[in-house]
Amino acid sequence: MAKISQEAFPKLLELAAKADTPKWFYKSSGFIDEELERPLIGIVNTWQEATLGHMHLRQVGDAVKAGVYLGGGTPIEFNLMGPCTGYSEATMNYRFDLPQRDAIADSMEIQLEVLRCRSLVCIATCDKEIPGVWLGAARKDLPTIIITGGPALPGKFRGEETTFPTDCLVPCAYEVISGKMSEEEFWSTTSKMEEEWVSTCGACPEMTTSNTLQMLSEALGLSLPKANTAPAVSMNKIRFAKKTGIQIVKLVEEELNFSKIVNKESVENAIRVLMAVSGGTNGVLHLLALANELNLDVSLDDFDRFSKATKYLCHLRPSGPYTVVDFDNAGGVPGLMKELEKDLNLNCITVTGKTLKENLTEAEILNREVIRPQTNPILDEGGIVVLRGNLAPNGAVSRFTIVKKDIHEFEGPAKVFDTEEEAMFAIASGGIKSGDTVVVRYQGPRGAPGMPDNLVVVFMVSMMGLENVAVVSDGRFSGTTIGALYVGHISPEAYIGGSLAVVENDDVIKISIQKRRIDVNLTDEEIKNRLAEWRPPEPGVKKGVLVSWLETAEQAEKGAVLKR
Repeated sequence: MAKISQEAFPKLLELAAKADTPKWFYKSSGFIDEELERPLIGIVNTWQEATLGHMHLRQVGDAVKAGVYLGGGTPIEFNLMGPCTGYSEATMNYRFDLPQRDAIADSMEIQLEVLRCRSLVCIATCDKEIPGVWLGAARKDLPTIIITGGPALPGKFRGEETTFPTDCLVPCAYEVISGKMSEEEFWSTTSKMEEEWVSTCGACPEMTTSNTLQMLSEALGLSLPKANTAPAVSMNKIRFAKKTGIQIVKLVEEELNFSKIVNKESVENAIRVLMAVSGGTNGVLHLLALANELNLDVSLDDFDRFSKATKYLCHLRPSGPYTVVDFDNAGGVPGLMKELEKDLNLNCITVTGKTLKENLTEAEILNREVIRPQTNPILDEGGIVVLRGNLAPNGAVSRFTIVKKDIHEFEGPAKVFDTEEEAMFAIASGGIKSGDTVVVRYQGPRGAPGMPDNLVVVFMVSMMGLENVAVVSDGRFSGTTIGALYVGHISPEAYIGGSLAVVENDDVIKISIQKRRIDVNLTDEEIKNRLAEWRPPEPGVKKGVLVSWLETAEQAEKGAVLKR
């Protein structure tokens, strides 16, 4: 074999640089020269057969690709995982729920380092997929549009509209406990419920984390107006998908990258929308994670500020009677932002290529019961509050709109549990009484590890017919959670020595929504002395992906992201 001289080596490198080897592999995959001369558009799809939120995304992806071809580009589709939190709830394997978000972002980043895409369309529906593609797209900073799967249509149970399994499960379980229904009747009834609680594919059609994030993607300017709340089975969804494909090619020409759309001002707009719809508290966590990824100056203080300055306008389930389908019919996110117009950053550019102000000229509000005017709000403040105090010096969050106002000011003795299963058994066995504060700790980003969702504890409170109970945790709560006043995301978490670690049974915990406080009746000196004697529990994992969370996860006020 001929040897290359030192003088000729630069020429070899020049030839290698000019050789378009990716093109060879694209052609080997069936693409032709005419396709490869167009802008290559990455189609990031979370389609899979196993979940109702994602089983229809193959059709949505096909429509996006058709739009890309219509717009003069060439689509290249690849898949990411598309998990559903509901499966975790069924198996009690919550710890892997939030880490899916970061795994999706990592997988997306790695894949896009290989493909030479000029822009992205991200297709996702549920809790972790949407913030996962936010983070992945933020890292690549290409022109990006997000189109989501949209809500399912509600189902029926006993003649009533249903949007989540607990609409059926909680009342039936309580009937068994109270002796009104036999176990045999329970299984027969729930078997029928399994087939009827929603009637189509799509996200559970209430203010779940999924629908919260679908709305926030629009509010950030990353989606075409009204595209995301269009029901999963509507032809509007397919039309929006085609328009998305056409528009993404235009964004390549305009060089309208992700970072030109998502900035501090657009995140502030999203926070306003989150507060006005009383979205799931996970929306706080994921917006903070996105801000962290982009090094934006956004903190829990901003959420607190907008909570106080934004009126709660949309009474959506589980806080109110309306579904996300009702919200879409009433005008969707554009209609709500039209009502909030005077409070928004209107000069933010969006994926339409226009400013938010220009987009809102076409927005309509078609139902004033679903999207209330600011002159007739449900509440004069936002639906999520940021709490601080000696139990949460760095902050905690609560969606207080899911409980009656008479327990917005709460004081009760602590009943302390180090695992969710222990708390559930105590509730089911009669160990919790009205007036108690259920404390579930070591549920944070590092302590679990993985910051699991503690919604089942709250559901158990409801199933047992308990009233006037609070649930406090350094873990998370699903957007579907209802049944008790809950406070989550307590920081610092117990595992790293937060004051939650040294709360003992019968310590009195006081929660004030109005004052935005959460405190335990201990002095700073008493907390300090207890912490001096405290030692963290043995880690719950010793191998696998969760070790990264145990060792490097940031606290909730930074979005519970892995340190990079």
